[in-house]
Amino acid sequence: MNPPHITYRLATENDFPVMMRMYTLLNEHFYRNGYRLPHPENVGQAWLDTFRRTLGRFSNAWVAETEGRVVGFILCRIKRLPPYMGGVLVGELSDEWIEQEARRLKIGDRLCRVALEWLREQDVHSVEIQVLLSNEASWNMLSRMGFKAEFRVGRLLWDEYVDAPEEKPQE
Repeated sequence: MNPPHITYRLATENDFPVMMRMYTLLNEHFYRNGYRLPHPENVGQAWLDTFRRTLGRFSNAWVAETEGRVVGFILCRIKRLPPYMGGVLVGELSDEWIEQEARRLKIGDRLCRVALEWLREQDVHSVEIQVLLSNEASWNMLSRMGFKAEFRVGRLLWDEYVDAPEEKPQE
């Protein structure tokens, strides 16, 4: 059996409903895998609202389609670092989702590369990613592209805070 023909194109407003549904699935995946921030209501719409007005300028999104059906998306963004970090423009591969039945077809790799090409055209200094610790498949794919780990991000919830041990008074 031949693999399905997959097309990659810039997302349009017509794609927003399916992208919001997919982002909701991505967000649920985050929480199943250790994400510890609050659960916002209507997360797909809240996510869309963070980039809708900047599409084509400081962000862009692409979809992967097969047989007229969107089976994945990627969002990338551009930000300027503060002067003490060099003041350069930096890209970010922000969010990506591939439907379960379309995985293992290299769609994630291709969507990342399409986004990376756009970021290169925008003359960003470098590109950042954040990957959940448990998401080895994504990390392996991205590291094959040349991404390197630079630092760790941790989160302390106040109910998990460990107070310093009491010091004994000196005599």
